Amino acid sequence: MDSESDGGSLDAVVLRDEILEATYWMLNEEGISTTIEPADLAPFLDAADDDVDLAFDRLADDGLLDREPDGYALTDRGEYEAKRRFADTFGHVEESHSHVECGPDCWCHDPEADEDDVCQTAPAPE
Repeated sequence: MDSESDGGSLDAVVLRDEILEATYWMLNEEGISTTIEPADLAPFLDAADDDVDLAFDRLADDGLLDREPDGYALTDRGEYEAKRRFADTFGHVEESHSHVECGPDCWCHDPEADEDDVCQTAPAPE
């Protein structure tokens, strides 16, 4: 089986990473929803809708996403992988604080929180 047919192409790997990062951001960082559908991300991805659907199915088959009645959710393993990718890609953007380092129930996730307060789990400035 060639790499194109088994989802091993570079484009397929990049698409999987982008889906994991965006899913982590939407579900864990922003709390927009508890599940996500391929159609929720398709407008933001540089891929055909069929490729996005296939990537979601493969992520579920690989144990990174759970198929739920109303969409897909990250598995524990999927959350770990997605969090790592998210931090690798966007960690420099949130230099003063990375929500990856604190839990989802941390006060700093509250949109009403004072931005001048510093989360105690944030790394000390260098």
